[in-house]
Amino acid sequence: MTKKGLCYEGAALGSTIAAMTFGAFALGGTPAEASLSPQERSGVVMVYDIPAGSVATALNAFAVKNGLHLLYDARVTRMLRTTGLSGSFSMREGLDRLLEGTGLSYRFGGPDEKAVSIILAQNDRGARSDAGFQALPPIDVGATKRTDVEATNPDDKKAYSADRGAITEGTGTYTTPLVTVAGKVPLPRKEIPQSVSVMTRGQMNDMQLTTVQDAMFWVPGVSTIANDVTQGWPASRGYTLGVAYDGVPTYDGLAGYQQLDLAVYDRIEVLKGPAGLLSGAGNPGGIVNIVRKRPQDEFKLRTEFTAGSWDNYRGLIDVTGPINEERTFRYRALVLHQDKHFFFTPSQPEDKWLGYGSLEYDITPNTLLNVAYTRQRTSDPAYSGQPVAALSYFGGTSPYFLNVPRSWNPYPDWTRAKWDTEDKNIRLEHRFGEDWVAKVNFNRRDIGYEFAEAYPNSGVNPSNWTAQYARRHYMYYYHRTGLDSYLSGTLPWAMIKNTLTIGYNYDRFTYEYKGAPRVYVNNIPVFWPNAIAPNLNPFTAGGQNQTLQHGAYSQLRLTPIGPLTFVFGGRLTNFFAKNRNVFPSAPTNWSYGAKSNHRFSPYLAGIFRVTDEVNIYGSYSDIFIPQTNQKADGTTLDPEVGGQFEAGVKGEFLNKKLNASAAWFEINDRNRPYADPTNPGYYLEAGKAESTGVEVEFSGKPLANIELLIIQSPLPGLDVVGGYTYLRTKLLVDKNSPGRPISSWYPTHMFKIWGKYDFEGEWKGLTIGAGVVAESGLSGAINTLNEARHGPAFAVINAMTSYKINDHLTLQFNLNNITDQKYYMRVGGANTYNTPGDPRNFMVTLRGEL
Repeated sequence: MTKKGLCYEGAALGSTIAAMTFGAFALGGTPAEASLSPQERSGVVMVYDIPAGSVATALNAFAVKNGLHLLYDARVTRMLRTTGLSGSFSMREGLDRLLEGTGLSYRFGGPDEKAVSIILAQNDRGARSDAGFQALPPIDVGATKRTDVEATNPDDKKAYSADRGAITEGTGTYTTPLVTVAGKVPLPRKEIPQSVSVMTRGQMNDMQLTTVQDAMFWVPGVSTIANDVTQGWPASRGYTLGVAYDGVPTYDGLAGYQQLDLAVYDRIEVLKGPAGLLSGAGNPGGIVNIVRKRPQDEFKLRTEFTAGSWDNYRGLIDVTGPINEERTFRYRALVLHQDKHFFFTPSQPEDKWLGYGSLEYDITPNTLLNVAYTRQRTSDPAYSGQPVAALSYFGGTSPYFLNVPRSWNPYPDWTRAKWDTEDKNIRLEHRFGEDWVAKVNFNRRDIGYEFAEAYPNSGVNPSNWTAQYARRHYMYYYHRTGLDSYLSGTLPWAMIKNTLTIGYNYDRFTYEYKGAPRVYVNNIPVFWPNAIAPNLNPFTAGGQNQTLQHGAYSQLRLTPIGPLTFVFGGRLTNFFAKNRNVFPSAPTNWSYGAKSNHRFSPYLAGIFRVTDEVNIYGSYSDIFIPQTNQKADGTTLDPEVGGQFEAGVKGEFLNKKLNASAAWFEINDRNRPYADPTNPGYYLEAGKAESTGVEVEFSGKPLANIELLIIQSPLPGLDVVGGYTYLRTKLLVDKNSPGRPISSWYPTHMFKIWGKYDFEGEWKGLTIGAGVVAESGLSGAINTLNEARHGPAFAVINAMTSYKINDHLTLQFNLNNITDQKYYMRVGGANTYNTPGDPRNFMVTLRGEL
């Protein structure tokens, strides 16, 4: 059955238009006074602030807050409105108020009385509603339904016509009852036998995060290594992460590539550990699923204007709503502009423009079509950290950083990196009966990237503060085409509870380049880098590369007895890569590299329900990484293989308002490239590595509905998200560095936490928040010519406060790196990538909503 959307929380336009729009918001009235229910009434009392509008939107917000399984036919609520809910109410009082005057009623059911069916007040399935159709049996709209684990009646086995139950926009919380990164269809986190983290839209707004790199810095268990000012190398468990866009996997698409601004997205889901079952070849670190905002069925206009340190100005407009009276045709449009300098000087500005549009249409009550288009253009300084003292000056080693300020910029002011990203997406989804859903998702992303730069090619000679510089000019064109399709549902003839998902995905990545290769210039003063001019040489190099992978996958969840679920999965993958020289290089024929046919990747897991709130699990995930290095006989190395064993415990507490988990993992990585001792320049597939660790994570409302001795009332306004990670990696067999870590970039200890509190009563409208990222430090690469430099342990503390001026305007202040902690986002070689983290900085944001 077609489902309506959650109330979208948003933002919206370029600086000038945003500033003009705020005048209209400022004319809005003061907030309505809360009508508090008597505290002596029976039932647990919670505080609500659900605005007037669509009944479907209000019910979804109410269900998320109370952890309910919400069941209804979307056609029954399509034309209905509610006056909203503001104040303190018990659960039944709240539902009564929301449904008052709508002609609807409700019925609690299920083993835990948390399944709520929304029905016509006449309680007659044959009765007709005002819209002129028959009311049907309750249909799940994807609020928090569990399809394959705790379902005990036929209605609970329904598949999803859309994954709205996982949407976080509009909820304002830091957790979500469902995620899609691990199984295509939405699942509760405790039913996923691997570690999963989610950054919600609410957390992005509260922390004023604008890039994927910024967001990854705060995701528990993820370390972020800077590449330039906009992107880097997010990693988990000692390996870089892969990426999927709305569930469509993209090979090698995250690390080293600029991503779209976070204003476009609803949430970021991170699956840690090998994700080859659903995505194919990739590193064992895991996968990041970035999910876009979607159109909603009632009009919302949101604007946002931000001003901050280093002349950082940003504005956006986000508008969404229905196109037709039936609300079956919906739109969303977002425009953004940012003009931003950086902490280093001289600081060339970032100039970013983004436009996003999406249309969603209910072709039939069971068929949904969504199309989306995004265009982002940016121009940024080509800054990649600072150099250190030259190796030659210290006799072949360079263990020390230069005694220079963080703001020192050793790059000429003419250096630029320009990105032009165009993203197109089409999604078609259809429900068959009540148990099966089919989905086809197509994504095309075209990226143009041009950089003209000069950078220190050698370390700095401290005797005269000069260095050898390299200057170059290149243009790249990246083309990514992805398709993911699946069918999911229940096998009716099976004797035990089950859910089967079968699918196929296709991923082609092609890129071409041309450029003027590096030209070296000696004795350039590092404090006067403009002494070197741009590389104006004609383009003399060109090349083309293509990677193609496609495969079929399946996952079967079986529950032979109530508390026990088994998960069986497998994938067949075909992969190949090729490259050639093209004009202006001397053209060559295709040269074939990594290749693998019908590679099978298994997946096994078991989940045991200890209580209604707690599960324990164990899982095995396969590793499959194609390689391009060659053996002495001219053949390509076999793929890197191995697997991960993971065991842990997960819980949903306080009516699903709090998620918590603890996990142990061990990754064994074999067939790594090993330098051939008898044939220099060639390799053997003999290397081995190991990664082990422990992760603890929590998110949600830890004090919801809890009465403490000192505090006489609950603290429902507290939201937290955080976790601790211990990681140990080791090269078991390696030609150059046996016994050393896989990479010295990744800290052994990481602790991250962020929380906020929404005040009630006389302080209603005020929110405060704070958090910290603490890491044990990192170092540069260790090799025979270079002793590693160490970035010491650090703790970065951020804070925010916001105040809701009226129903339409909110003022927010963010202060980042409060203690002005000096730390490194990356420790590189002698020439570059010794990258300081941002000093203390602030942002002031004014948000508006109609």
